[in-house]
Amino acid sequence: MMPKISEYSNELKLFLYGIFMYLEMDVEIVKILFYLMVMDTFLGIIKTIVLNNPFSFKKLALGFVSKLAVLLIPTALALMSKGLNYNFKWFVTIVMDLLIVSDGISIISNIIAIKSKKEVENFDAMTLILKSIRDRLIQLFKKFLVTIDPKYHMEK
Repeated sequence: MMPKISEYSNELKLFLYGIFMYLEMDVEIVKILFYLMVMDTFLGIIKTIVLNNPFSFKKLALGFVSKLAVLLIPTALALMSKGLNYNFKWFVTIVMDLLIVSDGISIISNIIAIKSKKEVENFDAMTLILKSIRDRLIQLFKKFLVTIDPKYHMEK
């Protein structure tokens, strides 16, 4: 399986760049976010070893896949923007910036834990970001419903 993937890596990269360009997402910011996710995962592995926590490849794989799934959030927002013919570019950029900051916080927490050899309470910024995005989209959808049907009343 891996030889096939590496054989088509340039085509896969070109495909992903094409998607990000079509969605008008800043490819450099996406690359930075991806690199931060890789660094965070690597430091998380080191932290696990230093703190003598149980290590499993299943947990590693699930963690990395969930981090990559986070990249789907700004992509989904950009797709919604295209589909609705509405300019969400500012919102997509803000979400990507928040994801970068969240991964940066996680990297710093991992470094502190490695250096002090003690678990550091990590601020779960990702969950707060996801809930905030969801709430904002629901508010936007409700406003959209009011413009379509003035009889629709938004709950406060």
